[in-house]
Amino acid sequence: MRVAVLGSWRQEDQSRWNLLENPEEFRRACKRAGRELIERGHSIIVGAEATHTADGMAVQGAIEALDSGSTTVPSPRIVVVCLARSDGPRMFDGLRRSNPGVFEERPVDAASWAVAKLVQTQLADALILIGGAEKTEQAGLTAAVSRKPLACIGSFGGAAARLNERFAASPTTWGYEPYQTEQFPQLQEPFSDYVLKLALETAWIEGAPKLMIIHGRSPDRDSLKDYLLKHVAKVIVLAKEFAPTDPIPLKFERFASSVDGAIALLTPDDAGGLAADPAAVAPRARENVWVEVGWFWGRRGRTKLLLLKKGEVTIPSDLGNVEHWEYRSDPEERHVEIQKFITTLR
Repeated sequence: MRVAVLGSWRQEDQSRWNLLENPEEFRRACKRAGRELIERGHSIIVGAEATHTADGMAVQGAIEALDSGSTTVPSPRIVVVCLARSDGPRMFDGLRRSNPGVFEERPVDAASWAVAKLVQTQLADALILIGGAEKTEQAGLTAAVSRKPLACIGSFGGAAARLNERFAASPTTWGYEPYQTEQFPQLQEPFSDYVLKLALETAWIEGAPKLMIIHGRSPDRDSLKDYLLKHVAKVIVLAKEFAPTDPIPLKFERFASSVDGAIALLTPDDAGGLAADPAAVAPRARENVWVEVGWFWGRRGRTKLLLLKKGEVTIPSDLGNVEHWEYRSDPEERHVEIQKFITTLR
């Protein structure tokens, strides 16, 4: 999962934005958050390097985690969003020289850092906000209306604390169910490992990567889950996760929004064909599988989706460009392709 870390603690913002604690405590908390995200296997997306920003200090914590050897670097782990036409030195230049392969730059063709923050939000699978002022508030509101997993650590006041208050006061306006905001007051408590853990849970940030299996009626879903659990932190199988009293569409959207990617098993559970030619019947996946594939493709993007079809199952022509592979009896036959897919999600 790619997690955007945003926020700031500046003396000039303290009065207007009711910033709490002190800059040193803020920097320490941001470093702790960056380190925890990397240790859990995630990548971080940042848009500033100054020490008064959550972005910059999260990078410091991330580098500490990488230097400690507690995690590997199979692909770039720090994505830097910057202005394409900036005349100054590139961000994190020294760290980029001493940590080759860790950083990836995403230039934004805009004149405003506010636009860069919006791009940072758009690229993220989830967001963590700490303190902050106008730009942090804008990013948080953008994430909320986009239904992106979001956690606002209000321990240092600022935009993060105000957003928690706003979301709790009118949850449905911002895409929350009332019960989802019940823990927000605890995110306003003084920063601690407990507050950080709660923030990560609130934004659905667990061990990485986390995958969802989209499936029909075939037991292949169980064999795929057993295989995946040897290589990833968590696997969501909807048939196992849904509670009987929860609306299925709502639960699906929440789980699908929280994972790093999805593997859809297209098994021949149904059969169908053209009404004009009833004799030409072909094996097809269940209709609900295609509904969920379409949601995931439209909401999360094609790069987050892998299709594994069993035998000669028909794939709609609109999905012809989505990566898909055929297997005969067990999804593990596509071990190489599955591993490549998992690597791209980090």
